[in-house]
Amino acid sequence: MAELSGTTLKIYNYMIKQKKPVRLTKIQRDLNMSSKSLVHYHLKKLMEEGLIREVDDGYVVSKVVLEDYIRIRNTILPNSMFLASFFLTSLVIFIALSLFYQGTGASEIFGFLSISTAAVYFIRDVLKKMKNIST
Repeated sequence: MAELSGTTLKIYNYMIKQKKPVRLTKIQRDLNMSSKSLVHYHLKKLMEEGLIREVDDGYVVSKVVLEDYIRIRNTILPNSMFLASFFLTSLVIFIALSLFYQGTGASEIFGFLSISTAAVYFIRDVLKKMKNIST
């Protein structure tokens, strides 16, 4: 299977988010594409890859192949979203416990730096992946 990129990926991501079959003209209008033939070309590529299929009302996704993503209904989330949430929650709890117990020793500083570094890393990863699926 070929790697999706550019306009083909943009159309595929758009179609994954749709609840109903989508017509060629709707894709063209919603994605501000220049012509129907351009949309048709990319839809044909997706059909050849077996990722979408044509039905009476338009086109539907037949296979979801986004690596490092999870689909919950019509929402696509990066897997790293769960790790980012975990580390961000851990950081908030760590800060609250440190303030409550008045700790500012070396272990608290190390813990703060470790957890905040992991949280920042995964938040950046989530933002990067969300940008990729929205474009």
